[in-house]
Amino acid sequence: MANEHDPKSSKPSPNPGSDDRTANDAGNAPSQINARNKIIDILTRVEARQSYTDKLLEREIDSFSEVDRGLITEVVNGVLRWQYRLDWYLSQLYVGEYNNLIPDVKNNLRSSGYQLMFLDKIPPYAVLNEAVEIAKKKYNQKTANLVNAILRNFLRQQKKLEYVEMQLEYVDRLCVSYSHPRWLVQRWIEQWGVDETVALCKSNNERPVVSLRINNLLADRESLFRTLDHSNIEYRVHEDFPEFFYVADFSEFRKLDFLKRGWVTVQDISTGIPVRLLSPRPGETVLDMCAAPGGKSGYMAELMQNQGLILALEKHPGRARSLKDNLQRNGANVAAVVIGDGLKLPSARQFDKILLDAPCSGFGVLSKRVDLRWKRTLQDIQNMQRLQLELLKAAAHALRDGGVMVYSTCTIELEENEKVVERFLEETSGFVLDNLSEDIPDAYLWNRNSVRTFPHRHQMDGSFCVRLRKESGA
Repeated sequence: MANEHDPKSSKPSPNPGSDDRTANDAGNAPSQINARNKIIDILTRVEARQSYTDKLLEREIDSFSEVDRGLITEVVNGVLRWQYRLDWYLSQLYVGEYNNLIPDVKNNLRSSGYQLMFLDKIPPYAVLNEAVEIAKKKYNQKTANLVNAILRNFLRQQKKLEYVEMQLEYVDRLCVSYSHPRWLVQRWIEQWGVDETVALCKSNNERPVVSLRINNLLADRESLFRTLDHSNIEYRVHEDFPEFFYVADFSEFRKLDFLKRGWVTVQDISTGIPVRLLSPRPGETVLDMCAAPGGKSGYMAELMQNQGLILALEKHPGRARSLKDNLQRNGANVAAVVIGDGLKLPSARQFDKILLDAPCSGFGVLSKRVDLRWKRTLQDIQNMQRLQLELLKAAAHALRDGGVMVYSTCTIELEENEKVVERFLEETSGFVLDNLSEDIPDAYLWNRNSVRTFPHRHQMDGSFCVRLRKESGA
């Protein structure tokens, strides 16, 4: 996927002469109208819930130039991060019901507004001219005139609108300023308090730093870092999880062959914690109930020194194929990929250890999954909770007496985390929570029995996990 450009950290001030420049200098900037059309197309399809952003960007921009791929990736992700804020500004300038605008027209305005508000390397006249041209070609002159008028007013009145924004009721102001849905902001304030919510929202709007795990089945650690030094690629090894490291410029890192060779895998550090807690050993039989894309299975294979068995279960055939490819590339020979549903396990085998990295709302990964904040609802959290509890009970039946299982999610929602575990323990006999104090540094412990990470506190995805032990004779 193309790497995102670096936008300004603050909003550029409107150029008082932008109208004159639009009229006089339109020929001075190279056209990127095809890229801007693709931006609108992707945003409209995401809004219609037809696909996820990362998948569309992965599939549909390879034919564009590197510069255009960068623009498309930057603006699509930027619009989705800042959609609430952009919509509030644009709705102040539209006479009528903004929500009733044709989606393509709305996304033309959003993508142009994002460029005008956040990107300082693109001349305003280029943004305006191409937005107007797109509206004219797709629809008619009337639509083009509407787009032109709104965007020119956007430039003229931005400072005035910033003042109006500051007069909003506090929660509404947070929603606009940090571009999160109101129901979620209100919910987080009640759960975590105002300061934590603001810090969390800020973190969700930052570009994620890429972390990678060294695969000790294949990699030569010293050679890896020596090559990075020689290539002038900045990196930082994590102080608490030294098998993980960050890279400052992932686009440059990708030009090396470490990913293809299986020496490293792109993996958030939070996803390594459940594997550490499970601590699979050589010769054990392990079930990874929701295994795709395979980072955790690969890490387990490494800890097991490729001795024993990992049953890597995945429900969706397409994801199972990717899972198999990833595990083969990483040399995880101990892992057997099986297409199956965790609720109907395809084996009667009893496992020594089970990892259930459960499907969840994903509210811990909003900086990476930029569209999730607009796709998820409170009902989704409740539906996930039911599924998570069912999967946990299915795992319990497949675990041998004396075995352990780890339950983890990439969400920070209490209903999907503590409350699922509490209900499981109430309804299932013979299981106890382990004390994790000796396993994980205190900075990541929520209490002695659970791990909880937050993006703004730990510089990794938001996550939760516990370790459950099945008592003998249960």
